Amino acid sequence: MTLAARLATVVPIRVLIRVRISLVAWCALALTMLLGCSVSEQPTIEAITGFAMGTSYTVKWVAEENVDASAIAQGAKAELARIEASMSTYMDASDLSGFNGAAINVWHPVSKEMAGLVTRSLAISEQTQGAFDITVGPLVDLWGFGPDPVPEQIPSMAALEALRPLIGYQHLQVQAAALLKTTAAAIDLSAIAKGYGVDAIATWLETQGISNYLVEVGGELRAHGNKHDGSVWRIAIETPTVDARQIYQVLQVQDMAVATSGNYRNYFEQDGVRYAHTLDPATLRPVTHNLASVTVIDASAATADALATALMVMGADKGLAWAQLHQVPAYFIIKQGNGFVARSTAGFNAYLEN
Repeated sequence: MTLAARLATVVPIRVLIRVRISLVAWCALALTMLLGCSVSEQPTIEAITGFAMGTSYTVKWVAEENVDASAIAQGAKAELARIEASMSTYMDASDLSGFNGAAINVWHPVSKEMAGLVTRSLAISEQTQGAFDITVGPLVDLWGFGPDPVPEQIPSMAALEALRPLIGYQHLQVQAAALLKTTAAAIDLSAIAKGYGVDAIATWLETQGISNYLVEVGGELRAHGNKHDGSVWRIAIETPTVDARQIYQVLQVQDMAVATSGNYRNYFEQDGVRYAHTLDPATLRPVTHNLASVTVIDASAATADALATALMVMGADKGLAWAQLHQVPAYFIIKQGNGFVARSTAGFNAYLEN
């Protein structure tokens, strides 16, 4: 099958933290390819796109009687707006920003939803021995991957070490609707919130009577049911290159979520050195290994999102060993010379298209 033909039937995974306008255009192009060049009066697949949580999103579903596409568009947008208002690092009035500015050793009220996501984050941090850690917020800002611009100078070792007492999920405690920190920690949920947004839209769609759908937020996806022709949803993993969007591998996914983490687009360069957005909580610096991207499959997009980040921090060898030990379906694309090689867990292979 030609590349053009494959593109017409698959939905691309995109590694995306900072959104560029061109990515919104790419999302629209992929949608056009999926649906075809014409729009009939009775489309078999409905689709809406939008922009929220600092990124683009797309919702596709098999057309159902008495389901208004405009209502779905409004509902999906409302779900993401609600999550963003609670968990955004860019909004001063968000629950997250309020907690980041709160005093230490004092319980700070937050939404039950945010408290629940922090609880899940801490469990994943424990499971991955700190490779996933939401307290990297100060590091994200210092390295220029947060709301502030890229620094004119690379952070010094002294500046990094000054932040070490603030980094560590052990500094956080959670109650049903409150958080406490034992240091002046600042949390960043960007490595799990987009996946959580996918899960939230998926849950809402099912309350609207839609059981066959594909939801994507910033490259994290969740598929349920089948397409209009009875086939499963087909998802494309991108080749991890900066200058082109090409398919590296195709997955067939049903009733599961897919998330990818990578370093090939969100980075900056100074003095000929590339600094990527994936930060290692142990070294306080961007990772420097040859793992280009990692894709994880899980029932929850939030969990897949967080685990993909953790495995990206670990690197190919340690990450693959961890994923195999914990039976996590994971797919690693590793830079080798001028090209790439792929390694995967046995659980992931069942989703690969032959």
